[in-house]
Amino acid sequence: MAKITIVGTGLIGTSLALALRQTQNKNLELVGTDINSSARAGAKKSKAFDKVENRLSLAVRDAGVVVLATPVLAMLEVMEVIAGDLTEGCVLTDVGSSKKVVMEWAEANLPMHVEFVGGHPMAGREKSGPENADGNLFKDKVYCVIPSKKASSRAVSEVSNLAEAIGARPFFIGVDEHDSFVAAVSHLPFLLSVALVGCTSKSPNWEDIAQLAATGYEGTSRLAAGDPIMHRDICLSNPEPIVAWIDAFIKELYEVRQLLDAKPGPNSESVHEVFEKAFVARTLWKDGAVTQAREARQSPVEIPSFTESVGDFFGGRMGRKFFQGQKKMFGDDKDDRPTGR
Repeated sequence: MAKITIVGTGLIGTSLALALRQTQNKNLELVGTDINSSARAGAKKSKAFDKVENRLSLAVRDAGVVVLATPVLAMLEVMEVIAGDLTEGCVLTDVGSSKKVVMEWAEANLPMHVEFVGGHPMAGREKSGPENADGNLFKDKVYCVIPSKKASSRAVSEVSNLAEAIGARPFFIGVDEHDSFVAAVSHLPFLLSVALVGCTSKSPNWEDIAQLAATGYEGTSRLAAGDPIMHRDICLSNPEPIVAWIDAFIKELYEVRQLLDAKPGPNSESVHEVFEKAFVARTLWKDGAVTQAREARQSPVEIPSFTESVGDFFGGRMGRKFFQGQKKMFGDDKDDRPTGR
């Protein structure tokens, strides 16, 4: 039976387990673990997992795939703790929003017999915790797949097929491009949301202003309600691309400011042009025209086939023999602790 372990049973980790559970694969064992006891309790209540372990080493032992669904900055400690417990041929992946630092940690801390393939589902919501998990969270969403330099086609195939199994669309991308592009469309928006809430709520007139805040303010400020730890870790692990996009936004906003501050008054046509261009650009994106244009310019990408994978996880056949030769034994008294959210 194929075993997939998810470290971190919060919103994303438990949603991932629920999505895999919906495949109704009877030959798949789903194990979860979390440093937070309430998250473990919530994961058990969700019935997304076959088993929820409170010991990290027991959770990852004999797993064919291990998914790190913790806050980004917790992933380094998790890798350090589980490195000796990962079986030969194990594929380690993650769902973090920053990739460069995670790839560097994997390179430095994982044993040679473990392959790392970065992952990032472009899905989420501002409410956190296993109680808000949704098995359809990833349906029709892009799932970034970022192979490490040493990752084999077999390892990449297992992660891309995991993405397809939960209803997502695998999207292969380089680590630098990922961190820059995600900073633009994910990290920058929640920082703008935070800045909006900051500048309005700090006003001495906030109590009166708040009476006028309606759907526009609610929608724009929604991302500020996200998990503060997640936002902190994203900013600390991907600062340079985020700063670059903040600068680009400031430039854009300053140009609008200059138009509005023009003497003797704003030029109607110039101001209208700003909104017209934004309207057209968003409409093209929303209608899928931008994606279609990209696909038309590019030749098809050869995605590693599932037959190249040694472990056929979703077909129920385990080609990998975990216990060939001399198996390393781990004592129950090993000093380890589950890490995650």
